[in-house]
Amino acid sequence: MADQRLDPHALSRKIRIAFPDDGVSAVADLLEADCPNTCEAIWRLLPLRVKAIHDIWSGHQVLAHLDNTFVLPPENVLTYLPVPGDIFYYYRPRNYVRGAPYGRSESAEIGILYDRDSRPQGPRGPEAVNLFANISSSLEGFARACEGMIYRGQKTLLIEKME
Repeated sequence: MADQRLDPHALSRKIRIAFPDDGVSAVADLLEADCPNTCEAIWRLLPLRVKAIHDIWSGHQVLAHLDNTFVLPPENVLTYLPVPGDIFYYYRPRNYVRGAPYGRSESAEIGILYDRDSRPQGPRGPEAVNLFANISSSLEGFARACEGMIYRGQKTLLIEKME
């Protein structure tokens, strides 16, 4: 008898991440089988239009701060070593570090890795993050736009459902 199970990636919901001012976008698959609670919470939050900045500690990564009340617990796919195209959620609690990096004492954020030699880090070193999506198309063009942020600063990031 043939295996009746479906490929979990065939049923995966997709999101579009874009820098609308640059006309650049990419498509990502939600990793619902691995990180269902984070995927569902992010899905309910969309569409999301926020300012993205290039991370100062982590290498080839951009991040967008969310409302600090958007707090999700760690989930199945906690990783210290995401790969290019991975999209993650991270929460740094209040009083995590003295001072306020980025003018914040706590932070909920979405991060997007766009190239190698990157690792989510904070003032205390490497951070474990909830990996909830992976870019499945147009990473190269999106990566060029991310790299340009090193020299040109923040950009508007749009994350929306693909239905």
